[in-house]
Amino acid sequence: MKFTILTLASIAAMVSADGIQFSRTVNSIAGDSDFQLKFDAGCSSTDDYGSNNCNFAWGSNVAGSVNGNLGHDLETGSTFAVNLKIDRVVSWKFSCAACGSNCTTSIPVINQDVNFAMPDCPITAGELAETIFNQDLPVDSPTKGVKVTAVGTINVLDAKGASVIGLGIDATIQ
Repeated sequence: MKFTILTLASIAAMVSADGIQFSRTVNSIAGDSDFQLKFDAGCSSTDDYGSNNCNFAWGSNVAGSVNGNLGHDLETGSTFAVNLKIDRVVSWKFSCAACGSNCTTSIPVINQDVNFAMPDCPITAGELAETIFNQDLPVDSPTKGVKVTAVGTINVLDAKGASVIGLGIDATIQ
């Protein structure tokens, strides 16, 4: 789950009015797992899963932590899938191995390639202890001031195909 939360934060950091506006909904979570994503600043609400309804200005620093528990190992064959609609029209769908390889995609509209290494397999069950992230946003919008929205889901499935976590995402950049 650590990589999913970090991926979520990364997508938010890539994708907001005069910055990034971001909210998430936890649609499902495995009964043996839990998490909290906490941003240090910029969010107007919290729930059982941490910070929500966040706004980050261009040029600002986005920092925070992840706490939680992964109830069972994520082994080779586990996946995460992103299914977003950009501006309600353009589909951004991709699926990657949750561990053991790189994930590659291209962000539509801004045509930015993204390639990041996933953690080694297996991702062992246990506590996710204060995984800190700290990212400076670019000073200027990659969309040159044009408003771009992204709405959809991110899902993580274990190697047996069971849902580990399912998130709804709503993000805007400008």
